[in-house]
Amino acid sequence: MGFFSRGRRGQDSEEPPAAVEPTGTSLSVVEFWAAGQRTLAGMDLSQGRLTDLINRQDILPVVLLNERPEDHSQPIEMGPGHTWTQFLIWDALVILPPPQQTDPLRRLHRPRQPVEAVIGPFSVSGMVHVPPGAQAAGFLLRQNLRFAPVTRATVRDSGIDGFEQHADVVLVNMRRVETMRDIGLEEAEATS
Repeated sequence: MGFFSRGRRGQDSEEPPAAVEPTGTSLSVVEFWAAGQRTLAGMDLSQGRLTDLINRQDILPVVLLNERPEDHSQPIEMGPGHTWTQFLIWDALVILPPPQQTDPLRRLHRPRQPVEAVIGPFSVSGMVHVPPGAQAAGFLLRQNLRFAPVTRATVRDSGIDGFEQHADVVLVNMRRVETMRDIGLEEAEATS
């Protein structure tokens, strides 16, 4: 005899809901970087934050973009040549979300600590917001998130000499991180 309630047993037998294609026509521009490939995509983020979506779903509906918009911080309109496709995010090592204006009153104010992570050919350095008393690298590794935000980030690609990309936020695939370390305050002040 099992210990499951009748309500739970009934839920287990249900089919998972089918993926719903987005209905929005305004697309936010997102960059997915994998080893050796960078994918530029438009996403309908009207139903939630990118961080929440990528930490909850393995496959995302996106519109693949062939050309970089002039200002990727601005949404683009879905055009007649655009079609929705399913994008597997597991291969993405880092994701560059579109810049977003946030309400300072709604922010969770936590101390920032500098970290550096190596993930595939990329080195990501920047700030992580952690609870008081926590060490950034250990805190992130214990969170069990798929993707974690690094703010005021710099991304370097070991495969391209001198390549350096700066971004307000970079989402790092924590399940593919090879090494992560806290950067001492002396080092962080010297590089600022």
